[in-house]
Amino acid sequence: MIHKKSYLLLIILALGIIDSAYLTYVHFAPKALYCPSINAAIDCENVVTSSFSNVFGIPLAVLGLVWFCASMIFLLLGYNKIIKNLWMIAGLGGIMYSIAAQSLLHKICVYCVTLDILIAISVALFIYIDRK
Repeated sequence: MIHKKSYLLLIILALGIIDSAYLTYVHFAPKALYCPSINAAIDCENVVTSSFSNVFGIPLAVLGLVWFCASMIFLLLGYNKIIKNLWMIAGLGGIMYSIAAQSLLHKICVYCVTLDILIAISVALFIYIDRK
């Protein structure tokens, strides 16, 4: 049973699933990528096709999709706080990896930054909900 305070988190997680599902699709069909080029620093193609886009041979987009789907399951079905907290730490680690990769590439992917923001908001909302 979802509480009223959890609806915002539900929306954020759904947006994360959509964004990471798109990036997963793009990983396997690179020509499907659409990224508006605002300036030389915004270059999604360079980021999503870089060597940083895979971790231990797994596309980072797939890991993001798994993170958002599992977080949605935690929200809808309940969760053990220790496991959920470890999962949130993994999400924060993903943000740090993404920021480091984009910094090393000197390029920004708007979809990746959006996922980083959605993960950060999700973690903050899980913390807020747990404290109530």
